[in-house]
Amino acid sequence: MIYYYIVLFITQILHSIVGFGSTSIGIPFLSLALGAERSVLLLSTAGALLSLLIAITQRKDILYRELFIIILTIFPFMPIGFLLFSRLRPYDAILRLIMGTVVCLVASRELWRRMVKNNHKDPPKGAVYTALGVGAILEGMISMGAALINFYALSRMKDKRNFRATMVAVWVFTNTVSTLFRAFILKAYSPPIWMGILYAIPLIFLAFFVGNKLHHKIPNERFANVVYMIQLVSGVISIGGGVMLLL
Repeated sequence: MIYYYIVLFITQILHSIVGFGSTSIGIPFLSLALGAERSVLLLSTAGALLSLLIAITQRKDILYRELFIIILTIFPFMPIGFLLFSRLRPYDAILRLIMGTVVCLVASRELWRRMVKNNHKDPPKGAVYTALGVGAILEGMISMGAALINFYALSRMKDKRNFRATMVAVWVFTNTVSTLFRAFILKAYSPPIWMGILYAIPLIFLAFFVGNKLHHKIPNERFANVVYMIQLVSGVISIGGGVMLLL
């Protein structure tokens, strides 16, 4: 479990900096040691706790209109994700390969557009709303829909403080719903899983402190680039994790 706490601490720092990443980056790494299902249970619940901590302490920066729009949009799609997860659990590796490829394509395109072509216009509305719906399904399936949901959110929120505070409030909602589904419908949680989450709480607080300090050091105009860089890394890691699981 030492490996779990190392992965958790590093990814929770990233989550505290940009408002996501603890599951999309941590799950592929942790899956290699603990398996995909245990990794989702451990990291998604820990991510919900960190998101709640950030949302409470940074509540003045939450854009509630955008928060409600995102939640009301993704909520109808989450049950589809739960249903698909229950049917496709044996194909987790393939799902991660597909997810990682999609995230890499989206992140690479945005980084190229922003950093090479110096084009900071918002993407087409059809693309961002499609990403929001697909991201909601993936969030319900494997708690890794953040990259696509963020694609929408970055087009709506330009200030890094608003983005982080609003998006962690979204993850509080999605991870809580996912946790309740896995706990009461799938009966997936066991005493060792709950103990692992309990022992991680001090690390969650420490990661919040470190990540919050680093968050304030990122210039606002470069924040979107940092988000897409982290998403690109998460996509590569997801592909690597999927390949390792297949092997």
